Amino acid sequence: MTNRIDILVLGAGVVGLSAARQLLARGARVTVLDPHPEGGQGSRAAAGVAIPSVRLLEDAAMQDFTRDAKPVLAEDLDALGTHDALRRGQGILRPMQNEKARAALEARAQHAPDWLGRWISAEEVFALEPALAGGALCGAYLDEQGHMVDTAAYLAALLHDVGRRGGQVRLSEAAQLVSDSAQGVEVRTSTATLKADWLVVAAGAWSGGLPGLPPLPVRPVRGQMLTVFHPTVRLTRIVSGPSYLAPWRAGEVVVGATEENAGFASYPTPEGLLHLSAVLARLAPALREARFTGAWAGLRSTTPNGRPLLGRYPGAARTLLATGHGGQGILTGGLSGRAIAEYLLTGRSDAAAPFEPERVLAQPRPAETP
Repeated sequence: MTNRIDILVLGAGVVGLSAARQLLARGARVTVLDPHPEGGQGSRAAAGVAIPSVRLLEDAAMQDFTRDAKPVLAEDLDALGTHDALRRGQGILRPMQNEKARAALEARAQHAPDWLGRWISAEEVFALEPALAGGALCGAYLDEQGHMVDTAAYLAALLHDVGRRGGQVRLSEAAQLVSDSAQGVEVRTSTATLKADWLVVAAGAWSGGLPGLPPLPVRPVRGQMLTVFHPTVRLTRIVSGPSYLAPWRAGEVVVGATEENAGFASYPTPEGLLHLSAVLARLAPALREARFTGAWAGLRSTTPNGRPLLGRYPGAARTLLATGHGGQGILTGGLSGRAIAEYLLTGRSDAAAPFEPERVLAQPRPAETP
């Protein structure tokens, strides 16, 4: 880069830190702001399921995006971690309760035959994952490629790498007012007024209501999760469906996640925990007597049509958006960071093109099959 540029990034989650890391690698000066004392409130609450949802089977652009994101995430984890320290578990099981459900899913996946993996019988499922033995299912699709990401360790590694590359991270510092003009941007916080050539808004569920910028239809969706521990029953793969079970820390199992329009209320509720407990009892009978070890809730950022927003902030001159990833943020955060860096420094990005904010917000939601 001939002339170094100054960039402010709002949000120290996976997307914002990935963008900062890529920009620093290309010679930019970067400052990251986040109101949370540790940074990345939304990313930090995520369980870390790094697999594409079957809901994306009706959205070709999102299918391509998540496919392209897998090798980027793998490359970033290899660069940031040691001895696979950032990954947990290996493989995905998508159990089917009956042949009707199996046929319906196969019909949805006919244009993406690699999406589901190979079919195995219920007996094979129970042999692979004894925790599921006794559950009501006719079999499952097995894909050995998916895994969990240790989100806390991932964020710590990203924060360290941003600092190592010369980036400044200001935690516990919120943007109180944004001023955007053709000459640059200013962000006023409680302690300073920061100026930069460009602003990247990667504030997750909080991205659509920043003072000084036009409001956007980015809303929070609450996801509640719980964990259990059994001294003799373990889980080694992600068990994926409308809800999921997955290996967690120190032999625990995590169950998630609810999807609730609860505003910015990021706490677990009795109703949510009852739902998750029922999921656990149905999918993993062997864990019904497991010890409850914890529960929490986080906020996903979503858009009206379920696609992320990557590109110019509508109505702003020198502000970019990187938000709205829903439940795919951990999987696609690295690719989103690269796309934003490329967009900012070259004026375009093939990865971001389908998710240009003005284009996405003008589109209807892709039809979903129940």
